[in-house]
Amino acid sequence: MGWCADAVAPARGRARGRNAAWRRRFLACAGLLLAWPGTPAAQPAPAAGPSADAAAWTPAPGLERRVRQAIAERWAVAADAVRLEWTAASPGVALAGDAQFELVGTGAGGHWWLSVRDADGGAMRVRVRAGVEVVEAVAARRLERGVTLTEADVAQTVAVQWGAPQRDAADVGAGWVTRRVIAAGEPLRPPAVAPPLLVNAGELVQVVARRGSVELTLRARAANAAAAGEPVTVRTEAGRRLRGIAVARGVVRID
Repeated sequence: MGWCADAVAPARGRARGRNAAWRRRFLACAGLLLAWPGTPAAQPAPAAGPSADAAAWTPAPGLERRVRQAIAERWAVAADAVRLEWTAASPGVALAGDAQFELVGTGAGGHWWLSVRDADGGAMRVRVRAGVEVVEAVAARRLERGVTLTEADVAQTVAVQWGAPQRDAADVGAGWVTRRVIAAGEPLRPPAVAPPLLVNAGELVQVVARRGSVELTLRARAANAAAAGEPVTVRTEAGRRLRGIAVARGVVRID
């Protein structure tokens, strides 16, 4: 390694780039030093993340049951349908099943803060995520845009819907139409799918107008497309514009 010492010494007095041969010799020497036995090699920094002992934490069964019941009452659902997901970080103290607690927050997206008092009266907050177990329609296969669903295209699966249950959730099934490409197993939800159109824009439709016991029918042209229950504007042969609701294929009702 003596020639390496000779290569290092001139490095202090020579201008950068004056001796290309010496530079090659110096770099080769540096490579030997790094590979020399006993020289510690650089190790990558450990990846950031939770430690191995940060296991998922859950409270005492009694406390978890009471929290589930409290959220079920807020959402007006059965407690058995509520699913909870606790933060991975332990609060550091044991929480008894009868510990006093209060739900803090709006529950948006299923997220709540649980304000709890421990056995010594100390207060702490624990984060919990809540959802409701539902049966959901998913694509049984890859579906292209514009496909009218059949029973073979729709599968049912049990999933957790995080957050408050949707009271007006659409009952997707055969007859609905895809509005974009949907992958196999993907949930079938609006606006990715839409109910079938009962009225197409520009087509002639039958307009049914009812006043008490009197019912009047006439022909008109639809100004817009609509699915069941959606509003439709029509123009009569006399040029009058009316607004009604699509109730059947090619039928608009005006109340």
